[in-house]
Parts: sequence; structure tokens; C-alpha cells
Amino acid sequence: MNLVILISIALNFTFTGVSAHPPMMSLNGKDVVKKVKERYEKLESLKANFEQEYVWELAGETQTLTGTLYLRSGDNYRIETDTQVIVTDGKTVWTYSKENDQVIIDWLRSSEENPLPKDLLFKYSEEYQPHFVGEEKIYGRKAYVLNLVPKEEEAFIKSMKIWVDASLWLTVKIQQVDINDNINTYRVKNIQQNIELDPSLFTFKISPETEVVDLR
Repeated sequence: MNLVILISIALNFTFTGVSAHPPMMSLNGKDVVKKVKERYEKLESLKANFEQEYVWELAGETQTLTGTLYLRSGDNYRIETDTQVIVTDGKTVWTYSKENDQVIIDWLRSSEENPLPKDLLFKYSEEYQPHFVGEEKIYGRKAYVLNLVPKEEEAFIKSMKIWVDASLWLTVKIQQVDINDNINTYRVKNIQQNIELDPSLFTFKISPETEVVDLR
């Protein structure tokens, strides 16, 4: 599985067992999703650290990477890891390989197999039916746990579970299982909201020595 594709869906946690009882406020899945959506609509920018673990069922392999995610309104995002940088200004996306000193340029696209980071973190309500599971502790903080069931029987992601910070109303963990039984888990921490981000973060300056592959 190409990690360029994986991390473009731009993600050390501590937990306790899931509570068998809903919280006192009797939240349901739709309530939590609504709160997350409302929070997202007020969000101007975000910076966070992430960890992604991908379990490839067929090969019996596990791949892990860590990095930093920057989001800004208008489909602007930047993902930095030790090996690559992915940047978009909302129209064009640059994927830069540090090892190969190569940048691939393409139009920004979103799909179920390759969603945008903001879609992954916030916009799961349209394609999935949320079911409240209970509570867990993530990074020592209370989080609400939801199972998301796809509305389409032939959906590529056949099941998803999310953990939403009960105070921030932001998604801090996502676990997806696809039709091939591969498991993709994202953990997000050190979240900073509505901070000033340099506009230059969302464009990519190409050096003369860098190989350019333009797919537009």
C-alpha cells in the first residue's frame, strides 16, 4: 500500500475500557456528530501531531508513521513526515518525496478511498450512520466513542470507529476497516485551534534541482 496515498488522508494514546453506559447527558451518535460539525464550522485553522498505523491484512504487515498536520479553511492543508511533505492550496496538491527529491503535482481530489484530511476528521456524517458506543480515556481525557456504519452496502470502508474529545468536540482517533480487512488507525494529539498559520505553509516552492512530475 502506497504510504503517499495513506498519509494524504491527512494520522501514544492511553485508554480505559469502553463504558457500558451512556453518559449522564444521554448523548446519541447523531448528537455527537452534530457537535463535531458545529465545532468544525467555527474552526479557522488547526495544527496537530498525528500517528498513523496501517495493518495490511494480505501481507501481514504493519506500517506506522508520524507527522504534523496543518489545516486552514478553504481546503488548505499541509502534512509533514520524516519522508514526505504534502501541500495544497485548495486547488493544486504537491506531494514531495524527500528521499527522491521529487515532487508530484496534481489537482486536488477527494474520494472515499482517499479523502481529504478535513473530511476524515469532520465530515463522516453524510455517508455513515453513527451509533453511540460509550466513553473511553484518550490521552487522559474523556472521549465519546461512535461506531459508524456505511449507508452504502458496497462502501470501500466497511466499518469505522471514532473517538471524539468530550471537551474539544474534535476527533482524536479514527479506526477504519476496508473491504479487504485492512485496518487504518489515526491518532491525533497536541491540537492547537484557530492559531495564526503562515500562508506560505499551503504552497510549495520547488527548487531547481527537484524532479517535477506534473499530472494536471
